[in-house]
Amino acid sequence: MKTSVLATLAGLLGYSIFGFSFLFSKIALGLTTPFVLLSVRFLTAFLVMNVLVLTGRMKLSLRGKPVKMLLLLGLVQPVVYFICENYGIALTSASFSGIMLSIIPIAGLAMGRLILKESCSAFQVACAVLSIVGVVLTTVGGEVRFSPLGTALLAGAAVSAALFNVISRGTAKYFTAFERTYVMFALGSVVFTLVALVQNRRDLTALRAPLTAPWFWGAVLYLAVVSSVCAFLLINFSVNYVSVAKISIFSNFTTVISVLAGIFLMKDTFSPVQLAGVVVIVLSVFGVSLQKEERPEEVSQ
Repeated sequence: MKTSVLATLAGLLGYSIFGFSFLFSKIALGLTTPFVLLSVRFLTAFLVMNVLVLTGRMKLSLRGKPVKMLLLLGLVQPVVYFICENYGIALTSASFSGIMLSIIPIAGLAMGRLILKESCSAFQVACAVLSIVGVVLTTVGGEVRFSPLGTALLAGAAVSAALFNVISRGTAKYFTAFERTYVMFALGSVVFTLVALVQNRRDLTALRAPLTAPWFWGAVLYLAVVSSVCAFLLINFSVNYVSVAKISIFSNFTTVISVLAGIFLMKDTFSPVQLAGVVVIVLSVFGVSLQKEERPEEVSQ
């Protein structure tokens, strides 16, 4: 299988995994607060990464490399993204937040062009706009609650998600996908744990309380191992060979998976308009996946 095809499939799989994370986050948040969950999630993910290093399954070599860029990567994703997303969603309705986060492809197209000087075809722009239309259709009928601060935070989350792809691709010449993901989780686990402690006034009881619930650990293991370690490794690998413009459009595929998960697992209602939205997103993602990019700048490891 060609590397470009493998990278495309890796990107699609990574964002598909994210689609189920909303379901597992909902389960875990029934037992704790967002930042306690984020703390446990990224501490667990970071522990898994260290086990992989200590057992010799993965290699980690950061000495003599521009680690400052990796720290910026970790600051953008997961730190800034999850803070903006959590508070943005809390201040607005689910449908409005979904629409705001759907602008990630447009932000990715712009940043890839301005920062990495990547070419951007009219077809890619059309697919990006189509994917946004699809997200809007899937949220038709939902409550629309607007907040200026919430809107600003969600816009920050969208920009952070797009900037993550840009920085990850820009640092791929120096660091492997594993090294990039390792530093992301190291920073995430430290920041989210500190925030959780501050929110709970350094009371460790709040952090320990949900740990006794089996349902909580079931959700955390998916969020930490599958939706963090596996998904981010797949996406960090994908950006080695796929342009930011292309990989950013894949992000709206998360909406398709989350909608389908709600229907089949949570018995959510589903309208013909939402079905049309899902079809539009799938077609836009499928279209850009098949398009052969003009002289893509592949990054060798």
